[in-house]
Amino acid sequence: MRGISGVDYRAMKVLVALSNKQLGETIWHYLKDSGVGQVQLVSTPKEAVQRMHTFEFTHFFLDFDLGEHGGSDFAKFIRMCDGKVSEAPIIMIMPAPSKDKVFTARDAGVNEILGLPLTGKQIHSRLQYLGGHPKPFVRASTYIGPCRRREIMKVYHGQERRRAPMQQSQRTAQQPLVAAQMA
Repeated sequence: MRGISGVDYRAMKVLVALSNKQLGETIWHYLKDSGVGQVQLVSTPKEAVQRMHTFEFTHFFLDFDLGEHGGSDFAKFIRMCDGKVSEAPIIMIMPAPSKDKVFTARDAGVNEILGLPLTGKQIHSRLQYLGGHPKPFVRASTYIGPCRRREIMKVYHGQERRRAPMQQSQRTAQQPLVAAQMA
């Protein structure tokens, strides 16, 4: 099944790593019903690492509160792995998002963040966005992950229709007129 942006869900291999098993099962069912090729569900970082030895995942859904050290540390672990898996999109599921949590996840190399409660429509839109707008991947001494720049610069190529800024000589020529009208 292909999404609107041409994303082939059948080719996806997704690891869902959430400490909340009920939420994990809900996301697992949604992904399977959407036609995702392989979906693996785990609830601990240890299980996730074991599955990563068996499968080469193309996408990750991680719980912000996963395990002892949290999902952000696990995202950093994924980014430091060898091979294609290190550049796989990571979607962080975050209860009660705050500025600090979002910055922590972003700095760990997470592609997208979904706050709870979430809907199937949100999951679908994030997968479509990731497939249709891939970001350049950055490997720097202090950061590994997708380019964090959000702003897309739009350059206008049409005819300039705004009035030109008034020149100083035009302003001084108009000032005596205004003064004469007020008298």
